[in-house]
Amino acid sequence: MDPAGEIRALTDRIARLEQENAALRDTGEDLERELVIYRAVLEGMADGILLMQETFTKCNQSACRIWKCEKGDIIGYSPEKFAPPFQPNGRESVGMAHEKIQAALKGAPQRFYWKDLRGDGTLTDTEVFLKAVSINDTDYVVATVRDITDELRKERERTILFDRMEHILEARTRELHSSHDLLKDERSYRAQVEADLERADLELNQVFETSTDGLIVTDSHKNILKINRAFLELSGYRAEEVHARKCFEIFPCENCDRKRCRAATRLKGRNRVDYETECISATGERVACAVTATKLKESSGTQVGMVISYKNITDYRQWVQALQYSEELHRITLASISDAVFITDDDGNFHYVSPSVEGVFCLTEEEVWWLGNIHELLGRGFFDLAELEARGEIRNIELSLTDRQGGPHELMVNVKRVNIQNGTVLITCRDITEKSLAEREARLKHEQLIHAGKMVSLGILVSGVAHEVNNPNNYIMLNTQLLSRMWHDAAPVLERYHEEHGDFLIGGLRYSHARTRIPGLFDSVLEGSARIKRIVQDLKDYARHDSTDMSQTVHVNSVIKHSLNLLGNQIRKSTDHFSIAFEKTRPRVRGNYQKIEQVIINLVQNACEALPDKSHSVAVEAITLADPARVTVLVRDEGTGITQQDMQHIMDPFFTTKRDIGGTGLGLSVSQKIVQEHDGTLEFTSEPGRGTVAALTLPLMPPEE
Repeated sequence: MDPAGEIRALTDRIARLEQENAALRDTGEDLERELVIYRAVLEGMADGILLMQETFTKCNQSACRIWKCEKGDIIGYSPEKFAPPFQPNGRESVGMAHEKIQAALKGAPQRFYWKDLRGDGTLTDTEVFLKAVSINDTDYVVATVRDITDELRKERERTILFDRMEHILEARTRELHSSHDLLKDERSYRAQVEADLERADLELNQVFETSTDGLIVTDSHKNILKINRAFLELSGYRAEEVHARKCFEIFPCENCDRKRCRAATRLKGRNRVDYETECISATGERVACAVTATKLKESSGTQVGMVISYKNITDYRQWVQALQYSEELHRITLASISDAVFITDDDGNFHYVSPSVEGVFCLTEEEVWWLGNIHELLGRGFFDLAELEARGEIRNIELSLTDRQGGPHELMVNVKRVNIQNGTVLITCRDITEKSLAEREARLKHEQLIHAGKMVSLGILVSGVAHEVNNPNNYIMLNTQLLSRMWHDAAPVLERYHEEHGDFLIGGLRYSHARTRIPGLFDSVLEGSARIKRIVQDLKDYARHDSTDMSQTVHVNSVIKHSLNLLGNQIRKSTDHFSIAFEKTRPRVRGNYQKIEQVIINLVQNACEALPDKSHSVAVEAITLADPARVTVLVRDEGTGITQQDMQHIMDPFFTTKRDIGGTGLGLSVSQKIVQEHDGTLEFTSEPGRGTVAALTLPLMPPEE
């Protein structure tokens, strides 16, 4: 062939190659634009998308965000790497993951909740959707992972995969232009790129269609180019009703119209925007949505449209509203109850203090917060943390506290193990001061009723005994008087006989000795009989039915004398040194004789019982020197005395240091009440080891009465 023919053949061949190159370039540009669209769709989604067989082969950036790792940490690894050993339902993660993947490969899409292990070691909850796809006759599983731990977290930029493909295309294109000899290899490479792009397009289509969010792709004029199934379900339109229409015509956002598209307006100056709004569906229903709008750009950076993602948050908003209502309800409930409620950590530091704390502790809510710790308020050791850990709850802990005004409070405390925010211990405190006082008052009334019943029984018994004692005692008194008179009459006769016949025996005694002693014996019998009669009468007076008359005229010396008559035996057994001093002015008081007698008996009994032996003394004295308008009865003893600690409680009902010898703790409590009824006072001074002085003071009757 001549040179001219060779040149023409070469020229024709070059022309054909340039035509083929131009066709390849057009095809590459079309694929590049399609790749830009799908790249923006893939990386613009909030869900994590992964392609896998036995291991992950592809993933988007959202998957990396959700798992807090890089793609290199995901691709090439199996799903078990990103899960704890066990799922919340108790199943092993390895077995459950294998089961779900195999079911998806068999054509059954899988949707389930999954506990993931992030790259930083933390756990997160996700919703996973698995679906089988076939790419170039190879079976894959597409996994859509939705982070349900934090719905507000947004997708990261999704350009890494597409940038890499762009760099490959640009590098290979430059090689094609720089070397004609490498054209054949370039065509082969282009064919591989086309296959990669087709596969990427298929992958993106699968991702687009399987997303649980509604997705639309628009051009620069807001015409809808592409939609997915989730958007149709969300908007209520059919596919043929949507294509080529404006986005604001199909599913308009709130305040969105032809003149102003809310997504486009918010995207000005930004590549991506997130916001919440309400959109109008085909039926006119308002649907609450979380919207993510992303600019769709060419490789040159020119915007060619938008990718908009719609997530239905209606249920989420209802849940938030219900939670806010529940929180408000609990706040009102806690503010209205009378119990003080605290939430603390294990060290007792406050995490919550209820407003009702002021009614229980007389401290404002701010003052309690300032204390900082429950142990500063209730004291340390009021419950055992180890016991709480073992039992979960400790109930009915009774505590006694004094508020800052000095008022005593009795609390019923319950402690329960909880897990509320950072708080681990729930403590409730109920003020049971009034209830405890009422219970003690009821017990006192009950004991007084029992005592009154005993006194009634004692009165009946004393009346019977007095009758039985008085009858023979009367015989003794009458017969002794008769015998005394008979002796007096017989004495002259016996005296003459003695003078005439000398001494003789009478009743086993010599007359010379008996004549001086027998009159004394009669006098002793009569005196003893009279004393028996007096003691029996005092017992009858003390045990008779208690009169409520508080207007009686009571002679203080008399009531002291009668009281001591009843206690004569106990006094003789307790001490060899007993003294009594009566007020010479014979003081009188207005009140109830029997009740005042009860108080004096109780004071003298206590004094006798406090003596360690009979060498120590007891003295009773009535005086009016300190205050001429009042009379004071002092009962002094040299007994063991009263400690400072016991002195604070001696007037309390049921407090006694003599329970082992039958003490009930009611004597001084009842005496105090009787003295108050008479407008008097009952005071004690004591020195342990040296004795006690009880001072009963009563107002005197005016002299003119």
